[in-house]
Amino acid sequence: MLILQHVLLQLLGFLLLSLSLQRHYNDLFGQTQRPTKQTIRLLKFMGFAVLIVAITSAVYTWGSALGLVYFFATASLVASALAMLLAYFGKIKAVVN
Repeated sequence: MLILQHVLLQLLGFLLLSLSLQRHYNDLFGQTQRPTKQTIRLLKFMGFAVLIVAITSAVYTWGSALGLVYFFATASLVASALAMLLAYFGKIKAVVN
């Protein structure tokens, strides 16, 4: 159960970081809305803050050695899955519509 919480925290953090990029922001919210500099800074700050919470929680839960291993193992899986989802988001969106 704890691994699932860490995976969800990492997914949220990486999603916020990817939304700070204009390309992914436009893919999700449309071309008409452009993110302001304040929005981009807020998304980056929140993304890094959630990832810091996830890594400190993993280290607190499993200790420094296993916590870091679990964090980076799940982070690589979550980042890969999110990269695949964002790469094919346009095609998935076209199929659904």
